[in-house]
Amino acid sequence: MEKSWRLWGLLERCLLEFASWMWGACRVSLLALILTFHLYGGFLLLALILASVACILYKFQDVLLYFPDQPASSRLYVPVPTGVPHEIIYIRAKDGARLNLIFLRYTGNDAGGDPSSPAASPTILYFHGNAGNIGHRIPNALLMLVNLKAHLFLLDYRGYGKSEGEPSEEGLYLDAEAVLDFVMTRPEVDKTKVVLFGRSLGGAVAVRLASANPHRVAALMVENTFLSIPHMSATLFSFLPVRFLPLWCYKNKFLSYRQVAQCRMPSLFISGLSDQLIPPVMMKQLYELSPARTKRLAVFPEGTHNDTWQCQGYFAALEQFMKELLKSRERPSQGSASVTII
Repeated sequence: MEKSWRLWGLLERCLLEFASWMWGACRVSLLALILTFHLYGGFLLLALILASVACILYKFQDVLLYFPDQPASSRLYVPVPTGVPHEIIYIRAKDGARLNLIFLRYTGNDAGGDPSSPAASPTILYFHGNAGNIGHRIPNALLMLVNLKAHLFLLDYRGYGKSEGEPSEEGLYLDAEAVLDFVMTRPEVDKTKVVLFGRSLGGAVAVRLASANPHRVAALMVENTFLSIPHMSATLFSFLPVRFLPLWCYKNKFLSYRQVAQCRMPSLFISGLSDQLIPPVMMKQLYELSPARTKRLAVFPEGTHNDTWQCQGYFAALEQFMKELLKSRERPSQGSASVTII
C-alpha cells in the first residue's frame, strides 16, 4: 500500500509539473498566437488560442478560490496562543506534504473553574476558510476550548501558513485525512468523541471528511459554507452563462451537496443571515439534504460570513449541541431535526 502511494505521488507530481509547464507556455505564447492568427488566420492557430485561454482560465480558478497570502504576512508568521497549554505539531499527508497543526489542550482548569475531566472531553478538528492561517483563528478557537470544554486541533492546509505544497481540492482532502489519522493516535483523545468543525471552505473539507469516515467521526458542525463550487460560480458570476458549464470544467468542485447525503452523524448547521459572500440559503439547503437523525440549524440574523461566531448566543448554540451529543452517546435517543433562530 505504501509503495502504491509513493508511485501515485510520483505520477501526480509529474502530471502537476507538466500542467504547470503547459500553463506557463500558454501564458507566454498567447499574445504571439493571437498576433500570428490576426496576420495569417488558420484553424490550427485558432485551436491553439482557444486551448491557451482554456488552460489559463483553468489555472486561474485556484487564484479565485485560495488566498493563503492574505494578509500579506500569512505565509511568514503564524500567531500562537499564549497562556494556554498547546503544541506546535508537524505531520505528513499520504503524498508526503508536511503540514502544520496547533493543538490546544483542554485541562479542565478554565476560567469558570470547571472540574470536567480532560480525558472525557470531546476533540474538535478545526478546518478554516480560504484565507489566512490557523493563527488568525486562535481567538475563536480559545473561546471554543473554554465554552465547549474540548481539545482542539487546528490545521493549516498545504500551501497555507507553515504547511508545504500548493492548495488543491484533492490535496485538502488528503490533509484532512492525515489530521484525523494523527488524532486517532493521540492518547489524550477519546476516539468516540471526535467532532469536525468547518467554516466556509473548511465546511466543505469537513463534510467530505465526515462522509468518508462515518465510523470515526462523532459529529459534524459547519458554518457559512456552500453547496459546491459550481453553485458558487453561478451565484458570483450570474451575468455569465457559467451555470451551463459541465462539471469537468471545474478544477475545484467541493460537491458538499452530494457528500452531505453520506453524513448520518449528529450535525449542526450554523448560518449567518447577513453573509454577503455565500448565500445563507445554501446552509438551509445543506441542512435539508442532511440525512442525520439528529440535526440542528442555528440561524443568526446579524451574522456575517466571518464574524457569526461573535454573535450573541453563538457559543450557547454550540454548547447545547455538544451536550446533546454527549448525552446521546451515554443514552441513545431517537433525535430530531430543529431550527433555532438567535
